[in-house]
This record gives sequence, C-alpha cells and structure tokens, in this order.
Amino acid sequence: MTSGRKALAGCLAAPIAWVVLNAVLPSGLPLGVLLQGVVLGSLTGCSALGLVLVYRSSRVVNFAQASLGSAAAVLSVQLFSTKHWNYYAALAAGVLAAAAVGALCDRVVVQRLFWAPRLILTVATIGLAQILSGAQLAVPHLLGGSTGLGGLQSGFRTPLHLDFTFGELRFSGAHVMVLIAVPIVLGLFAVFLRSTALGVGIRATSSNAERAMLLGIPVRRLSTMVWALAGALSGLAAILAAPLVGSGGDLTAGPTLLLPALAAAVIARMESLPGAVGAGIAIGVFQQAVFWNTSRSSYVDVALFAAVLLALLAERSALSRIQDANTGGWTGAEETPPVPWELAHLPEIVWGRRVLLAAIGTGLVVLPYFLSPSQTSLIGTVTIIYALVAVSLVVLTGWAGQISLGQFAIAGLSAVVTGDLIAKAGADLIVAMLAGSATGALTALAVGLPALRIRGLFLGVTTLAFAVPLSTFFLNPANFPHLVPQQVDRPLFLSRFDLYNERTLYWFSLGVLALALVLVIGIRHSRPGRAMIAVRDNERAAAARGLNPTSVKLAGFAISGALAGLAGGLHVIALDGVRAGSYAPNMAFEAFSMVVLGGATSLSGALAGATFLRLAQYWLTGGWQLVVTGAGVLVVLLVLPGGLARILNEARGAIFRVVARARGITLSGPGGQSGATEVDLAAIGSRIESATPS
Repeated sequence: MTSGRKALAGCLAAPIAWVVLNAVLPSGLPLGVLLQGVVLGSLTGCSALGLVLVYRSSRVVNFAQASLGSAAAVLSVQLFSTKHWNYYAALAAGVLAAAAVGALCDRVVVQRLFWAPRLILTVATIGLAQILSGAQLAVPHLLGGSTGLGGLQSGFRTPLHLDFTFGELRFSGAHVMVLIAVPIVLGLFAVFLRSTALGVGIRATSSNAERAMLLGIPVRRLSTMVWALAGALSGLAAILAAPLVGSGGDLTAGPTLLLPALAAAVIARMESLPGAVGAGIAIGVFQQAVFWNTSRSSYVDVALFAAVLLALLAERSALSRIQDANTGGWTGAEETPPVPWELAHLPEIVWGRRVLLAAIGTGLVVLPYFLSPSQTSLIGTVTIIYALVAVSLVVLTGWAGQISLGQFAIAGLSAVVTGDLIAKAGADLIVAMLAGSATGALTALAVGLPALRIRGLFLGVTTLAFAVPLSTFFLNPANFPHLVPQQVDRPLFLSRFDLYNERTLYWFSLGVLALALVLVIGIRHSRPGRAMIAVRDNERAAAARGLNPTSVKLAGFAISGALAGLAGGLHVIALDGVRAGSYAPNMAFEAFSMVVLGGATSLSGALAGATFLRLAQYWLTGGWQLVVTGAGVLVVLLVLPGGLARILNEARGAIFRVVARARGITLSGPGGQSGATEVDLAAIGSRIESATPS
C-alpha cells in the first residue's frame, strides 16, 4: 500500500514539476528534452536496479557495476562493426557476456569472500572494476578491430529505421528501441521476482542471508544468479546507450559512468527496486535539462554529489543499522609486529637495521644517476608522489579505519592552491606547499564531517561522489580558467636549487617523503596514533575509556588530508601546472588499490604498493595497467591478506628466528612465530589503555 501511494504521488508530482521547470529554467524544458531524459534515465535506472539487487542480496556496494556494462557494450559494438553481426545477435551476445562475467565474478570472488566483512568484499569490487575496464581495450584487439572506439558507435545502428522530431529534438530508432526494450525487460524482471521460486528466494535472501540459509534456501546459488542479473541489466543499459552516447570505452570515465546509477540507488535507499528505476529516470531528465540550459555536463556531477550526500544523511539511521550487522572493519591488513624484546638490543639486530636503512637510503639517492631525466621524473618523482598519497591512506584507512576514495581529488585541490601561490602570487615554495597541505587538511575535514554520520561502505560512496565533480567541474580549466593554474614555472628551492633539473626535483621530493614518514611514524607511536588504533579496533570500548571517537576520526582525516596536500603540491610542480584530467576520477580507484596491495596498516607496505602500481603503469601499456592492478587487489584479498607488507613481515620474522636460533634464545612473542599478528581483545584493551589520558 505504501509503495502504491508513493508511485501515485510521483505520478502526480511529475507534471507539476515539469510545468514549474519549463517556466523557471532559462531555456525552458521542452517535451523533447523531457523525453530524451526519460529515454537515457531509464537506462540509468536499469544499472541502478542492478546495484540495488546486489546490495540487497549481499550488502555490498558494487563499484564494478558500470564496468560490467561498458565492457559488454564494447563487445557488442565490435561484433557489429568488425565481425558484421546482426544487431540483435550482437545485443544478445553482449547481454549474455555481461551476465556470464557477473556470474564469474560471483563464483571466483564473491563466493570466496561470502562471509568476510562487507568492506573487504566492497574493496574486491574495486579490483573487479579495474580488471573489466582494462578488458575494454583487450576486446578490440581480440576481435581484430580498432581501439579507437570514438567512431564505431556511429555505425552501431538499430534495425528500426525511424527518424522523427519531437519537442525541438530529433529522435531515431535507437531511442525507440530503448522505449520498447526497457519496459519489457523491467516487466519481466518484476514478474520473475514476484512469481517464480527463484525470485522469491532472491527476495528472501536479500532480507536475511543467514536466516534464508537455515530455511534451506540455496543462498550461494542465488548469489550467482543475482550477480548475473546485475551484469545483464548493466550490459543491456550500456549497449542500448551505445548508439546514443557512445560505447563507454574511456578508461578514465569509470567512476563518472557509475555516479548517476549510484546516486539513483542511494536515493532509493539501496532497498527499493522501483524507486531505483524512478530515481534513474529523474536523474536522466535532470541531466538533459542541464545540458539543454547550460551545455556543461560537469554541473550534473556536482548536483549528483549533493543528492548522494543528502540522501545518505537523511537515511543514516536505517543504513547504519544494516551496516552494523555485517560490515566489519578492515581486517585484511596487519600491523608490523615489534622486534621481540629478547633480540631488540642485540648488535646484529641494531646494526642490521641501520645498515639496511642506510643501503635503502643510498640506493634511493643515487637512483637518478642510473635513469634518464624522463625516467627520473616518471619512475622516481611521480612514484614518490604516489607514495605520499599511499601514506595518507594508511593513516586514514589503516589506522583510523575510514575508507576514502577521494585522496587524489584532495591532492588536486591542494595542487591548485600551491600552483596559484607560486605562479600568481610569487610565494616561496615552502610557504606555497604548506598552504597546499593546510588546504588538504581542511578539505579532508570537510569530507570527514559526514563520516561522523555516514560510516563504512557508504563513506566510500560519498568520497567517490566527491571525487568525480571535483575533477570534472572544480579542477577543470574550462570552468575556472583564472583559478586553475595551467602553467606553473618551477621555482628555485632556497634560491639556489633549480627544480627544472629532474634530479634536483627528485631529491627534493624524496626529502619531503622522508620528512613525512618521520612525522607519521612519530604520530603512530604517540598518544594520537594509539587513539586512532583503539577507536578503529573497538569504538565503543574506546569511548567507554574516555576517548572521543569524533575527535580521533577528524584528526585522522586532517593528518591524511595534510599528507595528500603535500603530494598535490609536489605534483603540480612536477606537471608544471594543472591540466584537464590531471586528477581523473579513476585515480580514486588507483590510490585505494595501491594501499590494499601494500597492506593498509603498514607504511613499508604502502610504499611497496605505490612502487608496484607506478612501475606497472610505466612498463605496461593500455588496459594491462588496470588488469594487473585489479588482479593484484584480488590476489591480496583472496590469497595474501595483509598484502606485500605480509611478505615483508614474514621475511623479517624469519630473520629474527635465525638470529634467535644462533644465539640460543627462545622467543616468547608472536615475532618469533611468524611475521603476522592478530588483534585480540587483550591487545585492543592495551591500546585503549595506552591512549586514554590518565
């Protein structure tokens, strides 16, 4: 009854809203624009339907939803244009391929992490999104086509030879195909969910997976079907949209393509299937109204971010109760154990550590002598910048327990401030970088304020929705030509060192990273660092002991933002300015991936993850960069929890055992058994005790 009333209210409100908008908007809202919005919005609704379906069945925000569809669209376009398949055969092949890939994702990844904390599984979808985005470039090569997808969709035409004008806009058979296919598919989908045993089982699973399993419902088998349906819906939407808006082959557009469907799903509270479709149509109409009146699509991204934020804040209590049941924390990472006290003062341990650090430091200092200037910049300096971003995420995600997909966006905003101060105000380099760092801290605090009310998975949704408009709108020189510094001359450091010399810039960046690491290590071993760990491990116990979780979380955001701001200041100098796309939305996935690869709580692991990612980007071409990075994330989550840091910890533990055996010492701590440690209640209590003011 409630759903019927809401649908009736929506039907009554729609014509009223159109009359008002047509009268208020500068260029009005012609019926043709409205119809165009309904056509494209229904496709957004299909993708949002898949998001809601996956979330209801497994409580996971599927960041790979858009990539499932865009990969299928590339396949269909190639089959039609290169292999000369019939349109309907190419459409069916693409939809079936998307369904098969969705089912494969479930069998290979989701089933392996079925009972893991939802945050871990959500991170796995980021790896899947990268692999699928990389596969988009592989498909044309496999089918003998061209990777230049820009012109292929012009030949991807439906067999409906219709061409008519309505409300000042021209429509074709592709529009009619959407108006015919989408209602039929949605109707069949509704019948399937309501009238079939499998559909009823899916609905039961979405309410309570554990209870459904106790009642004999094949939850895991139904999970595979849900992912297949989500893939098919996303594939259908992308393929039908290909003749209208392109095939989605731009690798940098992944989060941008996902944002409208994600916003529609969030507006529907990640629960209502009809609500997701309705919200998708409303977003489509809004997009076309913005295009018609401004000709700038980036305004839409800003509005979608606001819609996501408001929707999550409005439904905070309901979503928080759902998350608390099975969200968990970042348990896939492990901290570096201390040196066993029995060995800490032995000369081979003390001097071994000193020699190792000296060797690493010397190697990093002399590295530019073995590289060309371009290699010094691309391999050396840019890797250091990535490492700073990775360190900032260790503080925020690994220690403070807050997921963020907006670190490179924060770095981009800081880069603008640093670049403007240097290029336009003639500020000293250090002053400009400190101002950029402060900008990063303040921006992160602003992003972190919703974290006090939005937790877990949906904080990742919020930060991704923040990263997209910051890149496409605020950091776009076309929108703010006088604010975004497109040319920044590299200044002299201390009025002596010329940063146009790539070696000098590398050494300067290396010094900034070293200073940042010293500060971060000091924070970790001080009371603020112990407080972040205590709140991450058990927020309620920490609050009971006198810690203020709100202050601790905001401190984590501020420190993390300051580090990302430093990275942005270095980046704008290395790039000689900020260009359109310098901080593309897909970099949000890259930043989080390198921390997962390295180990979310380990500084050494984060540095290793950043190095791995950057070298993969340098040596690999095209989609292989994303495939390798995404596969690395999945390997870490499935096979090597703890990431590269675990390998380092195991090697470290092996050395300790060799030294202990040579000295005849019996080790009593975990360092003598393995490099890994587990957080138990006693450890949590000791952390809280050490962080609590006396």
